[in-house]
This record gives sequence, structure tokens and C-alpha cells, in this order.
Amino acid sequence: MAYTMAAPAISRAPDGRSACAEIANLVSSPEVKWTWSCRTLKADRRYRLLGHESATPRVGDVALVEVVEVGQHTRLSTRPDAKQRLYPGDLLVGVFGNRYATDAYEAEVRTTDELHILTDAGMIGTVLSRHREVRPPTTLRFMGFVADEADQRLNLKALHRQGSVAEAGPTNVLLIVGTAMNSGKTTVAAKLVKALLWRGARVAACKLTGSVCQKDQTEMLAAGAHDVRDFSDYGFPSTYLAEPEELLELFQRMTADAARVRPDIVVMELADGLLQRETKLLLEHEAIRRRVAGVVLAAPCAASALFALAQLASQGHRVVAVSGRVTTSPLAMRECATHSHACIKSSVGPGDELAEAVLRDCRVSAS
Repeated sequence: MAYTMAAPAISRAPDGRSACAEIANLVSSPEVKWTWSCRTLKADRRYRLLGHESATPRVGDVALVEVVEVGQHTRLSTRPDAKQRLYPGDLLVGVFGNRYATDAYEAEVRTTDELHILTDAGMIGTVLSRHREVRPPTTLRFMGFVADEADQRLNLKALHRQGSVAEAGPTNVLLIVGTAMNSGKTTVAAKLVKALLWRGARVAACKLTGSVCQKDQTEMLAAGAHDVRDFSDYGFPSTYLAEPEELLELFQRMTADAARVRPDIVVMELADGLLQRETKLLLEHEAIRRRVAGVVLAAPCAASALFALAQLASQGHRVVAVSGRVTTSPLAMRECATHSHACIKSSVGPGDELAEAVLRDCRVSAS
């Protein structure tokens, strides 16, 4: 998607702030960096800026912001598929969203007065707390909401809103679930996708929940899945604090779309850990359980794996294998095996044993 329209008029005020008077054709300005979070917006539209509105931001609203001070995020993923360094004074187009990340930020959409970069894909909001090992966030100044030609505020969730999808759908979903953030879920998913493909399976890969991040899709595309998608393809900058009905509809729509490539298995990652609001809600939902063929659990240590195994059993899920960071330590793997009957398969290396366990236990018919 290329942005080639004539540049808007952007001038600088004496104090260094951007004076954005009547910004039309906003996408094409060489001063404006369009973040990856806004990649689904059409390039042939004449986007405008509504200016310094006092309206409260909503999840999914698209906005122009200026970088005030560079903090944790020093680079952003931008369209088309680039990584650009940030400087004070840079103008960015991002999207408002909530974030739940125990190893990074807790943040919500609250105001336009105190804004921060929440992910390197360009999600923005207000940081409420942060991990002690994470730097303070990159701070932003709100410049205005991005609007269409009719001066209607752009909202990604509203733009992607569609009618409901029938509950019936594929029942070959393999969930990749972690005990917490950074337990190895995405690595497990990518290794598993590649190993299944080598064995002749047709594989769809998707991430149902999380905060928008280009890396997640890039990993699945690199593995070669027949179909790759995540929540941000459906207008969600993140799924944190989404309504239960929204999450269930997202699951139904995502699996229905993935089914178009006739996959033997749908590898679906859930973000964060078992105790996270949305993950817990989905795992406990009967409509989800009926569609899940099995679960692969990613854990950083034996103790967390044992807790998660008990939780998943109480929710009615069958764990096909334990994998993730715990399998980088032979001793930790023995600890887990000593105290459970779980099948423990390493995600270190090509993931062949993990794929064989999935093919066997989920009854996948690979060609």
C-alpha cells in the first residue's frame, strides 16, 4: 500500500510545536510517519485533521501526535513495512488502544492530555504502570483526530465492524496458551507451524488477543502458514478490556476466515497468561471449548507449568504438550515430568517432536 498524494501544509510554531492548519491529503506528507497499526486504512482517501478537539478518545480512534520526548520506544514499525527511528518533533499517525503487559506497560485510553507510545506498531494511550526494568514511555502531544473527507473521525473498530458470524465453524483449533507474557508462545507457534507444514499439513495461523505488533504476524508469515491474521486485521488495536461479546464474535469471524484455505489445523495464539482477563474469559467459554482440538502450554518454569495444567484441566481443556521457555532447561523439564503426567516437548530447534505430538493427539490428517 503506497501513499502518493500531494503533501499537506504543516508549519512549525515558534515554540517548536506543529501548527496543523487544514491538513488535507494527510497521508502523503514527508513529515508524517504512518505507523503499522494503521495499515488497514485505504491509501486513496483524502484524510483530514479535525484539530484540537476536546472530545474524549475511544479505542480505535486514529490520531496525529507529535513526539515530545523519546523514552522506551526509540523506533516504530511504519508503513510500508519499515522500521524508523524516532526524534523529538516527529509527527506520527497512531491508534488509541488499551494495553495489558505485565513485563511492560499497563495502559488505557483515557485522555488526549497525557499520551504515550504503547507498542512499536503505533498504539497510543495513557500509561498507568510499568515494569521496573522498562524505561518510561515515549511521550506525545495530541495534534488532532484523523478524519475522512466528510470530517468524520476515523475509528478502526467501526470501519471493520460487520454483521455477526454463525457460531458453527472449524473444530480443529489448536490453542497456544502461556502462563504469562514472554513464556515462549509465539516461538512455539512459529516452530509448530513450520514443522507441521514440513509434514504436509495445511496450516492457518492466527493471534486472537494481544496488543498490535508487527512482529507477531511476521513470525507466522516467515514460517509459511497458508493463512496469517490477527485481531488488528479486524480493527482492534488491542483486545484488552474488550467486551465478552466482541471477543466471541472476533473468534468466530477469525476462524471462519481462516477456514477459507481449508486448513488441517488452525494454530491460534492467545496473548499474555492464564490469569489475564480476556484469556481467562475465552478459555472458560463453552463456545470456545467446543471448537478447540487441544492446547499447547508455554511456560517459563516447572512450577508455573504445573499451576497452568491444573487451571486448564479445571476449564475442560486437554493439554497436548507443555513447551516454551521451560524446555530450554533439561533440569526444568525433569522437574515438570516428576510432578505431572504432561507430555513435554521442546520448542528448541525445529520443533519436530512437538509437531508429532500435535499430529497424533489432535488427529490431524496431513497429506
